[in-house]
Amino acid sequence: MKSVRFNSALRRAAELAEQLPPGSDARLIRDVYGRLRFAVNTDRSACPAAIMRCLENGSPELGAFAAPGGVLFRDDFADPDALFAHEDWHRTVVPGPESDDGTAAPEIVIDLLDRQITGQDWLHTPSEAETEGKRPPRIVFYGVKGGVGRSTALAMLAYRLARDGKRVLLIDFDLESPGLSGLLLPPQRMAAFGLVDWFVEDAVGQAEGVLQDIISDSPLADHTTGSIRVVATMGQGETAYLAKLARVYADVPRHQGPERFASRMRRVVTELEALEQPDVVLIDSRAGLHDLAAIAIAGLSTVALLFATDAAQNWQGYKQLFSHWQRRPEVLRHVRKRLAIVQALFPDTDQQARASSFQQHAYDLFADTMYDQIEPGADTPLDAFNFDLGDEDAPHFPLRVRWSQRLQEFDPLLPVEKGGVSDADIESAFGPFFDAVTSLVENVSG
Repeated sequence: MKSVRFNSALRRAAELAEQLPPGSDARLIRDVYGRLRFAVNTDRSACPAAIMRCLENGSPELGAFAAPGGVLFRDDFADPDALFAHEDWHRTVVPGPESDDGTAAPEIVIDLLDRQITGQDWLHTPSEAETEGKRPPRIVFYGVKGGVGRSTALAMLAYRLARDGKRVLLIDFDLESPGLSGLLLPPQRMAAFGLVDWFVEDAVGQAEGVLQDIISDSPLADHTTGSIRVVATMGQGETAYLAKLARVYADVPRHQGPERFASRMRRVVTELEALEQPDVVLIDSRAGLHDLAAIAIAGLSTVALLFATDAAQNWQGYKQLFSHWQRRPEVLRHVRKRLAIVQALFPDTDQQARASSFQQHAYDLFADTMYDQIEPGADTPLDAFNFDLGDEDAPHFPLRVRWSQRLQEFDPLLPVEKGGVSDADIESAFGPFFDAVTSLVENVSG
């Protein structure tokens, strides 16, 4: 018998659920190993025999991905409402396999509770309570791959905003690869503590005592009318960073139940905003498909800037991420409105062809995964999230950061008279990018 693989197991389980009568409320739970079981939102004694036979007889079709006790009912749980009302249930689109002629079987929509060791936060969006009240715009800088100039662009946007008189709060959430402190803070300006200290102290009820001591003034804003306040990952003279980092992601026991890292991450941002009263918050996210990036994009951002170059690895990485959201429509609808692609390191040569190639790849990515599908010849609904290739208001239409020899391996804190870059150098590389980000934030916030 041919082995059932991870991808096909979910499809087979969804096909079984689709055979049930309407109103059966049979859902799927996938455990951390990928094994599947059905959860039926009724008592075992009240479940029609036909439904029970269908699910129990179908479970062996899942092969090694059939979980022991393949069908669970309300009376199998001490607190069934805690399970069936859990926030991690998602309406999930299960794609159909392609036949030899290239046609695909119809998609199936199923309620799925996906128990993952990591990655759960890519599917979490803030609740209404968490988004209530007026807050400063939060701009998240993200790249599925590193080395695309993300941190440099963030530092330069912070400078431009401070030069315009804005109070900028800059938070470094790239905990595994901290770099902004070295870029924006000389050692003597570093705060006594870092962001990891807040998390470990918060776990034992002492976060309030360190909150003010994790913020530093960047000298990049010393000669501007604004300010750049930096929350770095580590504090001055740190000697136990790895020991602290190993404890950062733990859930913390609370009276109302465990508080997850995502909730704590949102809370520290909110508390910093209340303390600092910034005009804008810039968040440096970790690169790659990491939970830190998930929380920053899906749970924190007003606008998420997705940095990329026109390389296959970038498009493949974003395709995996976007496809993950595509299968969870309610998450997709929340996230896609805040995304904007950035063509980083835009070259000085062959610009027209390179701009066209990047724009086409970005459009294909969004059209395949993010945009509403409109049948050929059909009218486009007024509320459709769908854009043409050349639509400058579309999230796929790239913001561009020009490549500049002057900005390679530069020190933003170095004065111009000692070889540092000038305002003219910065405007040449980043001017259009600054204007586009400002306009984007105003549109989304408004």
